[in-house]
Amino acid sequence: MRTCTSIVALRAIGPSLAIATALATTVHAATIHVNANLATGANNGTSWADAYRGPQSLKTAMDAAVAGDEVWVVAGVYKASPATRTVSHVLKNNVKVYGGFAGGETMLSQRDWVANVTVISGDLSGNDVITTPSTYGDNSYHLVTAATGTLGLMDGFELRAGNANGASASNLDKGGAIILLTSQSPTFQHCKFIDNRCTFGGGAGYLNTSSPKFLDCVFDLNQGGSFGGAFDSANSTQPTFERCIFTNNRAARAGALEFFGGSQPKVTNCLFVGNQATGTGGGGAIWLGSSSNGTFRNLTITGNSATSNAGGVLNTGGTSTFANVISFGNTGPGTVADNGIKSQGGTSTVTYSNVQGLMSGTGNINVDPQFENPVGGNYRLNATSPCIDVGSNPAVPVGTTTDLDGNARFIDIPSAPDGGSGTAPIVDMGAYERQPAPPACPADFNGDDVVNGNDLGALLGSWGACVGCAADFNDDGVVDGNDLGALLGAWGSCP
Repeated sequence: MRTCTSIVALRAIGPSLAIATALATTVHAATIHVNANLATGANNGTSWADAYRGPQSLKTAMDAAVAGDEVWVVAGVYKASPATRTVSHVLKNNVKVYGGFAGGETMLSQRDWVANVTVISGDLSGNDVITTPSTYGDNSYHLVTAATGTLGLMDGFELRAGNANGASASNLDKGGAIILLTSQSPTFQHCKFIDNRCTFGGGAGYLNTSSPKFLDCVFDLNQGGSFGGAFDSANSTQPTFERCIFTNNRAARAGALEFFGGSQPKVTNCLFVGNQATGTGGGGAIWLGSSSNGTFRNLTITGNSATSNAGGVLNTGGTSTFANVISFGNTGPGTVADNGIKSQGGTSTVTYSNVQGLMSGTGNINVDPQFENPVGGNYRLNATSPCIDVGSNPAVPVGTTTDLDGNARFIDIPSAPDGGSGTAPIVDMGAYERQPAPPACPADFNGDDVVNGNDLGALLGSWGACVGCAADFNDDGVVDGNDLGALLGAWGSCP
């Protein structure tokens, strides 16, 4: 990767020479810089000093990018157009778009998308009031679309306030934040989809014959109209959701996720809380139908609701499998079991899961999962949870090594009896893996319950660069005076 000296010059060399250059070397890939807050410079994207600038600068940069390019975006608010609702940011094939920069970074690893909030907004006139729907009437129909066959990446953005309330014939009533209609498979990572709306389906996104991936994303306060508060997936989609959080989304049917028309979703390590199905279709968190076959692993589904038919999961068609899932404490009409995982026309195979009201199935339990602090929004497992070390290792998707927090899976808790399936350590049920308690006295390297000269000697023996060392208390990759100070501060008997 490099920062190009002239994006315009690269484009101007002609298609034949450009292709030859691309085949000969990968150096042709450009880094395009974007800064909505900049007021000076050449406005051509070639450097931070000359970054594309202004509210529409991200749109300009994405339109200029070609396969292999990276777009680096400084924190700020970006809008596709000053006033035209039908204009959106178009993600191209093999173009990677990264938010979270402060400006001045020279390496991708230096950005911080948490501290440097980078927003793609549909609020074109800046007048939104979340409790007043009429103020959204002039917002963008879609925030991000993609070219056919796109395998691009969008990483480190908040997508807010899209409002797809237009004509159905033009698909302007679907997918408030994103809409993917024809074999598009981009990846969205470290993104938040917040307060997007539509009238037909998919408050955050509408998918048709497309198979995107969503990794480490948050979906909150999206409104899906008739179908899918967060997503409406129709007609042979194969989306992947990993380590995602779905909260406070709502639609008439499927509070968070709807899968229709032979879709084959894979949903792993995800949390569903506070989602609502407000109409007659049901499915407070997830709704499946029309021959859709889902694979659901290590989910926590709790506190969701439906006014009719299944506050948790409703499967009305197709065959789906659920393993290592917690579905507990959802509300709606019918029996308690109706609001856990309900099959009504579809077939659901549930194993090694904790589902309220479920009385049978291999490895299943039906007991309070004992979350740490559900009132405070903490749905991790407490130390005495019956969901610890009782899941199914073979059911965990190949390559899945972390939980929703990014902590290691397959952690043994000695106080919890091993159950489940596989060779210890056994995976936990739910989106979070219970982690060992931190040592009470981390400076006591030899475990004799006192910090003394022996431990000081061990620290001094590790002095200098030492990635992952026990003596590197602040995890900065070096054992130095800071760590020595921490050890001396803990001198004496351990508490």
